[in-house]
Amino acid sequence: MRSFCPFLCYICFTLGVVIVAPLQAADLPAPVRLVLAKVGPLINGKEYAKAAASLEKALTREENRHAELYAALGSCRLLKGDNIAAIKAYSQAVILDQGHGQAWLNLAKAHYDSKQYREAGRCFAKGYELESDKKAETLYYSGAAFLMGGAHQESINSFERLFAAHAKSVKSEWREHYIHALLGANQHKRALPLIRDLAVTSQGDKKAQWQELLLHQYVQLNMHNEAQAYVRELVDKQPGEAKWWKAMVHLQLAANRLEDALAAMIISSYLAPLSREESRLLADLFLQAGIPAKAVTLYTRQMENQADPQVLQRLAIAYRQMDNGEQALEALARCKNLGSDAHLLMLKGEICYNLKRYGEAAASYRQAAGIRGRHQGQAWLMSGYAAMQKQDLVASEQALAQAAQYDKEKRAATLALGRLKQTMVQ
Repeated sequence: MRSFCPFLCYICFTLGVVIVAPLQAADLPAPVRLVLAKVGPLINGKEYAKAAASLEKALTREENRHAELYAALGSCRLLKGDNIAAIKAYSQAVILDQGHGQAWLNLAKAHYDSKQYREAGRCFAKGYELESDKKAETLYYSGAAFLMGGAHQESINSFERLFAAHAKSVKSEWREHYIHALLGANQHKRALPLIRDLAVTSQGDKKAQWQELLLHQYVQLNMHNEAQAYVRELVDKQPGEAKWWKAMVHLQLAANRLEDALAAMIISSYLAPLSREESRLLADLFLQAGIPAKAVTLYTRQMENQADPQVLQRLAIAYRQMDNGEQALEALARCKNLGSDAHLLMLKGEICYNLKRYGEAAASYRQAAGIRGRHQGQAWLMSGYAAMQKQDLVASEQALAQAAQYDKEKRAATLALGRLKQTMVQ
């Protein structure tokens, strides 16, 4: 049985334009100011390769080894899409100047673009600390990057810091990502009220997604009463939505309410076409509910394109329930693995026995008994009974003697052997 699947949320956000390091500053050493003055026009003219070459040459000189020049080089590399070289340059910049906020933020972007999400999250957080005008977006980028990197607790920390410091700036999608950080950290109960709120306040497709996730969380947390009540609320509000009826099917099956599951599955089949798997489930529910004729129709339809042994077995059981043993045997005969499947052989033996075809029944049970499993004692016992009905007393005695070696069948086999011996004496 396949469980209904909640939606998956994929994080997608766009970082801001790269901030190029400032090219003039009165407090910079004179050699550094001269280099920046030289490369400034190149950068402004988007001649990033020439600017980078000039910066690299300048940085070979000891008096020019300054954080600002490494930051400028990093920006040139980043704007050219060379993230690895940008990371190297920005890393050198922050080593030389731990308080270089722009370098930390651009280093974060370079790590993010290189899919080094945890490092990106750490650098965004550091950049936020150094911002004079602290931006909510920076902390969001930190939380989202940590989330992308699977660092769920670090992501939670960044988001909670964001919500505390910038409550009025928080966007709904930021809360959504926070929820997924909580779920990723297995903090489902903390996420639950937030999911519940979004399931109420969201609109359109998003609303349905959060509703589905809320239902899934109830199931995961073994909150069965809440799950049952919520799915009933959903079908009451949206009776034409097939997926809620399908969800109800699985909840009713989990609660072993087969008739309720069948009713929900029938309604679902009216609202949307059933998949092959769902059609088989509906047939199985009809069979378990004692409505074999409906099950036969569905099983037969499934056999049109593929002879599935499991479906053939259930089709045979449905025919047997309808007292149509011959068609049940025809279904079993189509199973390519009949001779090697103990369950199918036992079923064939039972059907043949009911049809009073005792020789075939005895042979089928005996063949099943030759396959190792918990069924062997029962198979030998039934083979003995069938052979006795056929008046094949020798075969019956042999089978019953085998059955007597199994604890569960020992008493019945011993009694049958006693009667058999009396018959043979007479």
